[in-house]
Amino acid sequence: MSRPPTLPPAPAHPPPGAPPASEKTTWKERAGFAAGTLPFNFGASGINTLAYPIYNIILGMSPSLIGLVLGLSRVLDAVLDPLVGSCSDNFRSKWGRRRPFIAVGAVLCAITFPLVWMVPETWTGGWAFGWFLVTMLVFYAAFSVYAVPYLTLGFELSADSNERVRVHAVRAIASKLTFFVIPWVFPLAQWKLFGSPAAGMRALGVMIGALFIILAVPAVLLTRERFAKKAGRQEKVRLLPGLKMTLGNRPFRHLVGIVLGMIVCDNMVRTMGTHINIYYVYGGDRTAGALMQGASQTFYAVAGLAGVLVVAPLATRLGKLRVIRVCLACGILAAVSQYFFYSREHPWLQFISMLLLAPSFSGFWVLIDPMKADTADFDEYKTGLRREGAYAAVATWLEKTTLTAGIFLFGLVLDWSGFDAGLGGAQSEGALRTMRLLFSAAPAVILTGSFLLACRYPLDDKKLRAMQDELVRRRAAAGG
Repeated sequence: MSRPPTLPPAPAHPPPGAPPASEKTTWKERAGFAAGTLPFNFGASGINTLAYPIYNIILGMSPSLIGLVLGLSRVLDAVLDPLVGSCSDNFRSKWGRRRPFIAVGAVLCAITFPLVWMVPETWTGGWAFGWFLVTMLVFYAAFSVYAVPYLTLGFELSADSNERVRVHAVRAIASKLTFFVIPWVFPLAQWKLFGSPAAGMRALGVMIGALFIILAVPAVLLTRERFAKKAGRQEKVRLLPGLKMTLGNRPFRHLVGIVLGMIVCDNMVRTMGTHINIYYVYGGDRTAGALMQGASQTFYAVAGLAGVLVVAPLATRLGKLRVIRVCLACGILAAVSQYFFYSREHPWLQFISMLLLAPSFSGFWVLIDPMKADTADFDEYKTGLRREGAYAAVATWLEKTTLTAGIFLFGLVLDWSGFDAGLGGAQSEGALRTMRLLFSAAPAVILTGSFLLACRYPLDDKKLRAMQDELVRRRAAAGG
């Protein structure tokens, strides 16, 4: 098959129409896929959110050492994510390419996630650091087996662009349920019933580990891989040539740049919010600060649910790219507001920042995975190959690496600013000011960069419709 150099001409008025019957997804499929996102979120961002409160505030480990562990765990991902993506692309079985990996990965994560929090309370210094490092490396090795095929499965539930938005809208709603839980894990760990926060986190870690298996079952049993038949007939692509092809995809490179900015900002808010509330807003009161962070993040999740319900239908009518730009602009405004609304005098003002932030971030994540699937379609248009696993793997690794780099830098800034968890509420005003500026100005600047990239994204909605119409004709001519 020849490789066309450019996209086909875009129709003047691309039809929005309903997807073909073969590309429609059932509510059972959407719900099954969405169930798997709860354990995914615990591995992708929840573990980072919990690491600093447990290992720094409770166990007294240096923030820079915690950041180092999180960074080193991503070195392993540098090898494993692309490797798992390539293996699942080339895997052939009667159960499909992705679902066997998801099943095995869920069991491995259920075993390894609790280990991260099993460090003995009497261990300090090098012993605690060693435990944290080894268990994080083991967990993230298991998580790669689950995460990359799970994300890739979402690309394959439909070939229709708008149907993909509907699939990921349901996933986004389920994802918000995770963020009703994650902010309360640290406060729950301090419940007197457990005896100590460290013991509480060990018990909660076992419960969260069990969720990996329980919630992966619907994702494995209730979904269907629509490109498995086509993939079974195509040539296998080796790892390094496949990575070169993936990174050569211009729309994909732009999209990854947009996503990286949002990831840094989203997780900076989650990670730093606890410290800002405890040490600035509440002057070192760990209980009050943790409760406020839990309450604001719960409100954030509620507002995010509303945002999903608005953004998904708007995107199917106005186009994903236009709505993404609006989401990023709202995020910039929200980031600036955090400097003023995380207030000692009026702590509840931070809910206004969450109200501004939630629709922006929620809408973004509804649309970004369907847009990643669009870049995989662009690859099929150029090469004739379905390689969703490679795209999910490279994107996942870059996202996790960027996230951890941001958290590592956060740890360095905390140490550099003069912050010391041992001082409790006696932190210097200079340290608190540095933390607040990082919490507000850094996300605003980074999101501005993502917005500028979105304005230059090469695969607009008209071009996308024309390309996908051409792919439909090719698949029909090839018999699948």
